[in-house]
Amino acid sequence: MRVSVLGVGSIGSIVASSLATTAADVHLHVRGEQGARLMLEGLCIKGYRALEFGPERFRFSCEELPFDTDLHQGSDLVILACKSYAVNHLTKQAAHFLKPGGVVFALSNGLGHVETLSRTLGPKRVLAASTTHGAFSQVEQGTHWAGFGAVRLATTPLGPSPRELQDVVDLLNEAQLNAVVEADATALIWQKVMLNVAINPLAALGGLKNGELLEPDLFGACMMVYREASAVAALERVHLPDEHAFEQRLRTVLEQTRENTCSMLQDVKAGRQTEIGALNQAVVERAEHHGLAAPINQMLAALIRACHP
Repeated sequence: MRVSVLGVGSIGSIVASSLATTAADVHLHVRGEQGARLMLEGLCIKGYRALEFGPERFRFSCEELPFDTDLHQGSDLVILACKSYAVNHLTKQAAHFLKPGGVVFALSNGLGHVETLSRTLGPKRVLAASTTHGAFSQVEQGTHWAGFGAVRLATTPLGPSPRELQDVVDLLNEAQLNAVVEADATALIWQKVMLNVAINPLAALGGLKNGELLEPDLFGACMMVYREASAVAALERVHLPDEHAFEQRLRTVLEQTRENTCSMLQDVKAGRQTEIGALNQAVVERAEHHGLAAPINQMLAALIRACHP
């Protein structure tokens, strides 16, 4: 079985290294200076699980170079492990690698990725997915697996069969990535989005670690963002846990990741583009589609966009 991982940043490195512990043929699609380093040095994971593989364990393709012909439509599974703004571009690359009967999913924050993949590759090949594994990368030091989580997967009414879904789950569990099957694909995506929209922009704007958002005024602000987004989810007919359940979940996540610096804050500090477009801005756009205003999310999206190029 060949698996292609497109986007080998922090999460992509964890996924690729874990898959390398199985018998799968693992293909990595890389770009730029970081990609060149991976092609020369391989992958090194520290933290929760220590993994190290030389470049000979992987097949590589590089964004800047022509692909090997035998990579064309040779992958049974394609995983997009990229920032949300790269999903559209890497979906087109996935079309080169995915077998006609293969399966694809994106481990990217935000809304709209299932739709993007389905438009290009067809809904029968697309799973909904999210991950709660935590990771960050440091130049010259590899990737640090900061927190063990899960990879949650679901199929849609027009998506892959339960058997195809189970094959993916079995492979990910063999790789010790803690794959879990969910019944509702839309709720799966929105549950992660609710946490991201409530935590990420406030932490990024305040320069705060996750645990600092437990301070009462800041936690109250998180809940205000959630309430506005949950009204949009209701209009989208998404079945989510009630406010009390979300509040408990939010407190738990902030406690468990107390010392973490969220990815949006890391991006703002580094002057990189953030994922706000697929998070709070996407909530605003969906609200407007239903004739509803989402001023808190709109304000946060505008402020975050002012912080990056």
